[in-house]
Amino acid sequence: MAKSTLTLQSTAKPVNRPNMDTEVASRLRDPFEVNYMGVLRTNDPLLLEKGGGGSQAFELYRDLKRDGKVYSGLQKRKLAIIGKAWQVEALEKSSTAERDVEIVTTMLKRINFDAICDQLLDALLAGFVPSEIVWTLRDNLVTPARVVKRAQRRFVYVQEDEHAPPALRLLTKSNMLSGEALPDRKFMVHRFNPEDDNPYGTGLGLQLYWPVFFKRKGILAWNKLNDRFGSPTPMGKYPRGSGPKEKGTLLGALKAMSNDGVLIIPEGMDVSLLESKLTGSISTQQSLCEYMDDWIMEVLLGQSPRGKGGGALAAASNEREDVRVELSQADSDLLSETINGTLLAWFCDYNGLTPCGVSRVIKKAEDLKAASETDKNISEMGFQMTEAGVKAKYGEHWEKKPAPGTEPPEKTSSFAEGAGVDPVAHITDELLDADDADWGAMVEHLQSLVEKTAEMSNLQKAIAQAYGDMPSDQLVKLMAAAMALAELKGMDAARTEA
Repeated sequence: MAKSTLTLQSTAKPVNRPNMDTEVASRLRDPFEVNYMGVLRTNDPLLLEKGGGGSQAFELYRDLKRDGKVYSGLQKRKLAIIGKAWQVEALEKSSTAERDVEIVTTMLKRINFDAICDQLLDALLAGFVPSEIVWTLRDNLVTPARVVKRAQRRFVYVQEDEHAPPALRLLTKSNMLSGEALPDRKFMVHRFNPEDDNPYGTGLGLQLYWPVFFKRKGILAWNKLNDRFGSPTPMGKYPRGSGPKEKGTLLGALKAMSNDGVLIIPEGMDVSLLESKLTGSISTQQSLCEYMDDWIMEVLLGQSPRGKGGGALAAASNEREDVRVELSQADSDLLSETINGTLLAWFCDYNGLTPCGVSRVIKKAEDLKAASETDKNISEMGFQMTEAGVKAKYGEHWEKKPAPGTEPPEKTSSFAEGAGVDPVAHITDELLDADDADWGAMVEHLQSLVEKTAEMSNLQKAIAQAYGDMPSDQLVKLMAAAMALAELKGMDAARTEA
């Protein structure tokens, strides 16, 4: 009988391989966008409305830096990053990683890395910043000699292949539409908020344009109000029948008295003004300008409007500080990604170095008072911080305090405490330990003189007679030892009598 075989067939559906290196919904297939010759336009609605979407539209955002509040906010946001230390780390493990990190660090210092970061962070306002890398050969390394920021109006993005990313093109006199192609690894571009595959990015100018616009209009109206109600309007009357020459003379005299409006009327004519019923100081324009300033700072730094922080002042201040730290760390991370993926990647590849990356760590300054109170509470629970932990947290200038009772005793206290200790023997033992054997014999003789002589003057005479031919330096040393022995002997006698 033949054996039957059971064949199991898989019911799972075959898995289709994904389409490699393809885009399905690229901007070239967007039915709501017209891309003539592959030139992409920005998605920023304000630039499309006010600037027509062309490369010159970015000058609209550059003009915002003339406002003092905008410039101040941008400086705070940029300096919060540039003011922090940066470090280079190897992205892969290798035997030459430490050497390569040192090479990359030296390169960044030579090209003034912080200044380059300051320029690239202008993308916060405009959306993108193109910078040209000027390569050179130094110390057998292909290295950037300098990195130069270029104006946004000189560039456009062109996408000819729907499966390839848009390419940066340079507008020239001979080609002001699609621009000229650029060499590879020549330009690095930092973008801010490139939403919907927008290579131009979307800067904070979109949110800052209108508060700056209304603020300028408010200041203009405020100045007119101050001029109108701060100084009187000159008025002159000319006689009836006066000719143009007389009227012109009167008008010229009135204009010389005022920078703004003047008024001339025929004699006998009545002129009156309709005055506002408002009383007291008029602060409408001031309130408008302050509101716009609050709007600007909230966009740039995430700060709540004045008087609307919520809760206690300290809590509101801590909240604003946390927001600023988070914004700064996010801006720093995005900037590092741009530099690591372009400048550093190209430099390491050109010179065969281990791939390296640069970064900054931005954190809120620790409240040492609160930390010390926390450490104290934990210590009361029975725990103890190590000396290394204290130095790491509070600084290297701290050291452990000596325990009570371990201080070195005073020299005189050893003779006032304890019984049976001969102070003369203590001194003579130190002198007898000297290297010179003759000096040891003299010490024994000196001790016998101290024992026999009661008066200090007699002791000095005895020493002078016995060792008058000794060199002066040794005699001084011997005399000092005798005085010390005599003094200690007297102290010991006084202690014994007591």
